[in-house]
Amino acid sequence: MADTSEPKLLRALNTWDLAVYGMMYMIPVAPFAWYGTFIASSDGMVALAYAIGFVAMLFTGFSYGAMSHRFPIAGSVYSYVQRGTRAELGFLAGWAICLDYILVPAVCYLLGAIFMQQLIPSVPQWVWIVIFVVITTVINVLGIRLLAVVNWVLFGFQIAVILYFLIAVWIKMGQGTIHWNTLSFYNPHGFRIHAVLATTVIVVVSYLGFDAVSTLAEEAHEPKRQIPRGLIFSILGAGSIFIIISFFAGVAAPDFGKLSASTAVLDIAKSVGGTTLKDLMILVIAVSFGFACGVEALAAISRIMYAMGRDGILPKVLATIHPKWRTPWISILFVTVLSFVVAELVDLGLLASLLSFGALIGFMALNLAVVWHFFIKGTSERNALNFVKYVISPLIGFGVCVWIWANMGTAAYTVGGCWVGAGILYLLYRTRMFTKPAPVLDLDDVLAPETPAAPALGGAVAIEQATPSS
Repeated sequence: MADTSEPKLLRALNTWDLAVYGMMYMIPVAPFAWYGTFIASSDGMVALAYAIGFVAMLFTGFSYGAMSHRFPIAGSVYSYVQRGTRAELGFLAGWAICLDYILVPAVCYLLGAIFMQQLIPSVPQWVWIVIFVVITTVINVLGIRLLAVVNWVLFGFQIAVILYFLIAVWIKMGQGTIHWNTLSFYNPHGFRIHAVLATTVIVVVSYLGFDAVSTLAEEAHEPKRQIPRGLIFSILGAGSIFIIISFFAGVAAPDFGKLSASTAVLDIAKSVGGTTLKDLMILVIAVSFGFACGVEALAAISRIMYAMGRDGILPKVLATIHPKWRTPWISILFVTVLSFVVAELVDLGLLASLLSFGALIGFMALNLAVVWHFFIKGTSERNALNFVKYVISPLIGFGVCVWIWANMGTAAYTVGGCWVGAGILYLLYRTRMFTKPAPVLDLDDVLAPETPAAPALGGAVAIEQATPSS
């Protein structure tokens, strides 16, 4: 068994903390930033594209739920594919998804800095990046409880601005200057399903990040129950918000052809709520990308590196837990430095084109691992229900991921292919050309019990205490 004197990650999160964490990673206000890039390609039917993407991602969400219940440990795709199939395949899946998790903080910092510069042009972009990097790093190092509190505060801020926008649209409808329509779901003057599906390939990237919930398995009170629920709740919550925002943006501006791709929702906000709503929207986008998403992304990748370091496939120093704050602080600092360098040196357009390459490979591997572990290996009972759960559902999730991955740009294949190739070479070195197995930590050591942690923090404390079965 593991040496219980060694510090472990702190179990301090409940179901709702996890769900909010997943939603904040996906950024509820993301349509405010991306709506304009979707309207032309979808013939204005952005809400429909979000709805299709929402359903498509649910199938992969179900696969994550099955694996997180079976293997309630940190590491996400790395741990699930490793335990469900082979250690070598788990490393490659984890290595692939690390590419996205490493790039996401840099993208968040850059986007946050770009929007903050719109509000305060006198402050250089690099200064905002430094501010975001320092604050998100401090929050992550100081503990999961602080991170949970920050998540709830920032989530409340995003919901408040979303409600402000929706109320402004309703007021304009009451005044008769805006008229009810369903254009964002169905455009009778130009309905092309292939255009909507092509847009869905891009829109579905907004849902990437729900899987980060699984990286916090060793910081949840009851991971077997709470991680699957947190995963699904985060997809349901974020998907509903995405659809509502894009639908009412379509209601407010049915003549989408006149909107600018770069400022569409900001222009809509100004038309329904004036300069105040527009500036508030810029602020919430900047804070959500630079702070909120930066915090979540840094937490997720540090837990994956922690798990890989603990197993010994990466340097064990990455698995170092701070004795006071109970966080993988070496991994956090390592990713912080790497993300800062990437944000300063790499163009945002290139970074954006690379996002989701590794995540989709990880998703595909995970879905196939569910089929292999639960059905082919026979770890679940052979019946109709389990055939749907462990064969039909993950294969649909796999197919959706293949479809999205096959429509990525050349830059993604080039850089992503080099990253995966480097992972294969490293694996060959560590396994001496597969003559020795990849290291795997004993699951009993990982799940060794400890003294119960203090109650979870966050806005859902009362809910969790009142309903212990949730």
